[in-house]
Amino acid sequence: MTDEKKIRVAVATKNGEKIDEHFGHADEFSVYDVGPAGVSRLETRIVEHYCQGGYGDEDKRDVILRALADCRALFVARVGDGPRKKLLGAGIEPVDAYAFEPVEKSLLAWHLLSTHACKFD
Repeated sequence: MTDEKKIRVAVATKNGEKIDEHFGHADEFSVYDVGPAGVSRLETRIVEHYCQGGYGDEDKRDVILRALADCRALFVARVGDGPRKKLLGAGIEPVDAYAFEPVEKSLLAWHLLSTHACKFD
């Protein structure tokens, strides 16, 4: 995809078909470029999951943030308030509005909304 409006995003998915993984339970993230021309899957980034039996491991969360540093958004089935704040602070939009929906369809819908948002003067 050579379109200059493409955006890099990551997806927490168990099977590659649906956005069906909680941020804290993800051992890997699928990375995509999405734009008007479509969706291109780039790679899988392996991480250690953040959730450690009811609490989060801060070091592991920091490693995840570094692994996703080039992504503008992270699609998840669910994300807690603490990780949400850290993601936003790192410039990564946590997106859980498409939980359990098909990956490609969701990425295209989000891209359309994010690039065509109404702007008021």
